[in-house]
Amino acid sequence: MFFVLSKLLSYFIKPFNLILIFLLLSCFIKKKVWRMRIRWMSLALFLFFSNGVIFNECLLLWEKPATLISDLDDQYELAVVLGGTTDVDRKPDDRLFFRKGADRVTHALNLYHEGKVKKILFTGGNPRLFENPNRDNVPIFDFYVMCGVKPEDIMIENSSRNTRENAFFVKKMLRNDPANRKMILITSAFHMRRAEGCFRKVGIDVTGFSTDFYSAIPKDRFTFHAFLPSPSVLANWNFLIKEWIGYLAYQMAGYI
Repeated sequence: MFFVLSKLLSYFIKPFNLILIFLLLSCFIKKKVWRMRIRWMSLALFLFFSNGVIFNECLLLWEKPATLISDLDDQYELAVVLGGTTDVDRKPDDRLFFRKGADRVTHALNLYHEGKVKKILFTGGNPRLFENPNRDNVPIFDFYVMCGVKPEDIMIENSSRNTRENAFFVKKMLRNDPANRKMILITSAFHMRRAEGCFRKVGIDVTGFSTDFYSAIPKDRFTFHAFLPSPSVLANWNFLIKEWIGYLAYQMAGYI
């Protein structure tokens, strides 16, 4: 039920949808004063959520900072890579198509070849509401082998649909494998807080390794262009607000 509610809620928290609802509502209000107030509110919401500086400052406060590879311990048993980075429905299926967040996969490779991790565990099934949760992650396996990872050093978990299940199923996989104790957790910087909380809640002690940053680098932080209204910024608020609500919901449910 929690999974279903979280998917349904995601459709009603997007700033664009909220602005559109207010504008449509103003068309049916008879009193002119309230109609104008709602329209001004819609404009204020648009200017706020399309401002790149505001969005970037929120990202900088929320994203977990990157970790220097040199600051990591000598070697970890396992790098746990959270999925959601590939487009498995894209054809032809003779190759692997990455989406935003491919850093999760490639940074694990870097750590492996640097000798920081012994094995890589990729976790992630099908997150879609009305489809089979089990996902074919063979392309990920083949990609890692192609990039020089030994087949025996690759582990795949393909049933989890959300971060809570990522942690739960990884814990289940490693229950009879006491050697896999020292782990690095690799996911997007904006998602790291919730991911770390979920894994530690199920008893897995992890070292976070943030990737896939959305925040602007310092030289682009306060440019003139960043202050101008941007449709891409308006759209990017979707994932950040969704993450905030997801974090609060996981706290209320006792998942973190």
